[in-house]
Amino acid sequence: MKFLVTATAGLAMLVSASAQTIVFNLDALATKAKEKAEITLEGPLLAQALQMAPDKIKGAVANVTRLMVRHYEFDKPAQYSDADLEAVRKPVSSWPRVVNVKEEHERVEIYVSPGPDGKPAGFLLIAAEPKEVTIVQVTGSIDLASLKEVVNSTIHYDLKTSAGQ
Repeated sequence: MKFLVTATAGLAMLVSASAQTIVFNLDALATKAKEKAEITLEGPLLAQALQMAPDKIKGAVANVTRLMVRHYEFDKPAQYSDADLEAVRKPVSSWPRVVNVKEEHERVEIYVSPGPDGKPAGFLLIAAEPKEVTIVQVTGSIDLASLKEVVNSTIHYDLKTSAGQ
């Protein structure tokens, strides 16, 4: 299970309109991690990042209003517990869990935010391995036909470039 593969699988679950934005407190996980990547894009920052994205990404995520990615790596297994992930699961406990895969040392969960029209309006992905945790939350809609093209292609998109670094 790799970060990009699990994030892409989660993106494929999202099919339409606006959703509730939930802010997670992940300080406990971040403190225990030896390495972390924390990305939050919304509003003007998301718009700016999308201006520099390849056209096939722009089309697929044109209606996304917020993207939050948290990736934590730990020195050794058991440096975080399932209880640490409850801070993520609890705020979405009323959302339908559409994917729940548990293998010997890995787990992937995807929760879908119900929109006012009954259609999915966002999603939350939790991917946990003994030494890694990835959490992805997307608010908004993704055109699935465009997303399929993105998933089937190889895209190298450097966030440092879009940030002007």
